[in-house]
Amino acid sequence: MTAAERANESRILTHAAIWALERLAQPRYGRDVPSLNWSVAQELRNAGFVSVPALGRGGVSITQAGHDFLRARADR
Repeated sequence: MTAAERANESRILTHAAIWALERLAQPRYGRDVPSLNWSVAQELRNAGFVSVPALGRGGVSITQAGHDFLRARADR
């Protein structure tokens, strides 16, 4: 286990943040990225699970760390 994985596991995300991360990871087939409220977006960004474009415009995208977090949850 890498240091980044240990750090990610030690973070506690709210249920809303985990739900939002799961929705972001789903294939959208041309649909827009779901909108996130400010606090959930900040929580996911601070955890390193999503990237937010400069100036807050455009869509939020899930990072590799976010995918790894969800994969680890699915393996439990």
